[in-house]
Amino acid sequence: MRNNSIGITGLTRHYPEFKYSTKEMIDLLGNKLTEKVKENVFQLGVESRHFINPLDCYTSKSNTQRKSNINGEPISDLSTNVAQKCLSNLGLKNNDITCIVAAFEDNDFLSPGLSSILLTKMGLSKFIPHYNIQGMACSTLPKLLELGKNLIHDENDKILFVISGCNSGWYLPHLRDDMSVINPKEISKDQPDREKQISKWVSTMFSFLFGDGVAAFVMSRIDSEDNAVKIGKITHAVNFDDSDYRKASVRLIGNTSNHMYEHELTAGSDILERSLAYSKKVLAKSLGNDIESYDEKLAEGFMAEQKKVMIHTGSLKILDGFKNLYKLDNNQIQESYDTLREYGNLTGVSIPTVLEKAMFQNNSISGKGLLIGITMGFGLDIVEVEKI
Repeated sequence: MRNNSIGITGLTRHYPEFKYSTKEMIDLLGNKLTEKVKENVFQLGVESRHFINPLDCYTSKSNTQRKSNINGEPISDLSTNVAQKCLSNLGLKNNDITCIVAAFEDNDFLSPGLSSILLTKMGLSKFIPHYNIQGMACSTLPKLLELGKNLIHDENDKILFVISGCNSGWYLPHLRDDMSVINPKEISKDQPDREKQISKWVSTMFSFLFGDGVAAFVMSRIDSEDNAVKIGKITHAVNFDDSDYRKASVRLIGNTSNHMYEHELTAGSDILERSLAYSKKVLAKSLGNDIESYDEKLAEGFMAEQKKVMIHTGSLKILDGFKNLYKLDNNQIQESYDTLREYGNLTGVSIPTVLEKAMFQNNSISGKGLLIGITMGFGLDIVEVEKI
């Protein structure tokens, strides 16, 4: 007999075949990077990452490609494979699924969205409800969990969620031009192209920090016999300052000289400080206090109760910052460090990867956990979970 607990089962993840180490990418760019920039790259904490297309697809000066088809649909193909594997692992058939939700930032098409393509490629009913969620970036999983809790009404509801974190098409093209990359501290304040140089440095850091991946899971009512993670309290906030959404953003801009478009990437220099400040306010709210009345001892006590604290893999500095602020031990957050090192920042797939490593790979683990999402917007989410 099922109870009223709602949770996730069958969490499945996969990554594209094109894998590159940090050293390979640095060697490819040659002398375009100063020694200071190379130092910045290694400080990100990423040793390797996967891309949905081969790297030379983005960096080559010609239109020729290797191992990829410009007219292909690699994001939806990978998403379909992961979704099908998720259902197979759970012993579910297509007609067991009552709804499908696809979450993504980039897609094979600007329109249609990923959900209708997945529905078709998986062979699901043409009449099944399906939805697209876009723009939630690194807090995608917390947002989907909140949505799922509101969509599940009875024991028959089984919602398939698919998250694509394949966004390399946003930032890798920035590596194409021959412009040298230097650290902002190496750029004179009166240099005419200072703004352009800083933008180039930011996009290069994104290229080394982020990787591609896909995850899928099913949300439904669960019981103690399921290998499931129960979803508890969810607390989130965005834009404590009305202009915070500009601090970390991606937008499409046009070039009047060639009428082409590219993605402009923004990342403020105070992302770590902003993330930690947000976490204090959101945690205070979650614990029932005024957001300006952060209680250090109460916060540390709450964190100490969590078997796993699964933090979005923003960067090595971000993970170290949260570890130090909340006095977390290595065992609580090791999976976040492992994910960052092995895959980089996976945007919406970062927390699912950490969660799968921490609570699904190890079937013997049980107890409380915490998901912490840090996202463009600017926002932060805290989700209380429990492995049953």
